[in-house]
Amino acid sequence: MKKKIFLACITCNFLLACYSPTQIVNTWRDPNVTITDPGVHKIVVAALLYDQGVRRQVEDYMSTLYPGTATQSYLILGDSLINDTNGETKRLKDLGFDGVVIMKQVNEHTREHYVPGMMPGYYGTWGGYWGNGWGMSYAPGYVRTDRTWMVQVNVYSLITNKLIWSANTATTDPGGRVPLFQDVCNAVRSEMKKQKFLK
Repeated sequence: MKKKIFLACITCNFLLACYSPTQIVNTWRDPNVTITDPGVHKIVVAALLYDQGVRRQVEDYMSTLYPGTATQSYLILGDSLINDTNGETKRLKDLGFDGVVIMKQVNEHTREHYVPGMMPGYYGTWGGYWGNGWGMSYAPGYVRTDRTWMVQVNVYSLITNKLIWSANTATTDPGGRVPLFQDVCNAVRSEMKKQKFLK
C-alpha cells in the first residue's frame, strides 16, 4: 500500500513539473530559415516592459538560455527609446550581432467561472441523505477568477533586417510578472525546437 502511495506521489510531482501555464496560440516562421548551430550566432534579447526592474530580470533569464550567445538589450541599448533604428541596426551589426529576440505583452484579460462544490457519498441514497442532511450538506462551490496574459515573441535577423519567427502565447495565472515571462521563454524555446527552427 505504501509503495502504491509513493508511486502515486512521484507521478503527481512529475506531472506538476511538466505542467506549463503557457500555451502557444499560433506561430509563423520563414520557411527558408533554420538555426542549426545557435552557438555561432550573437543575439540581443529584449523584453519591452516599462518596469525596468522586471525587464532586467526577464532579459537576464533570457540570456541564461543561450549562454555566450545572448546579450541583454539593457546592456547594449540602455533604457531610453530608440529614435534611429537604422543607426542602431548598423551599430549592432558592427558589434557582431546578427539577430534580435523581442518579447512584449500585448494584452490581458480575466474570466470568471463557477467551481462546483464537493458532493458527499451519502447523496447516493435517500436514507443516507436523510440521515446526514441535517448538517452541512456539501462543500459549497465558489467563483474563481483566472487572469490570462497574452505575450508575443518575435525573432529578427539583422542580416536581412526581417522577421524570421514569431509566436503569440497565452499564460493563465503564472504567479507573477517574472514567472510569466520566464515560462513564455521556455514554452517558445520548446516550440522552436519542435518545429525544427532551432536545432
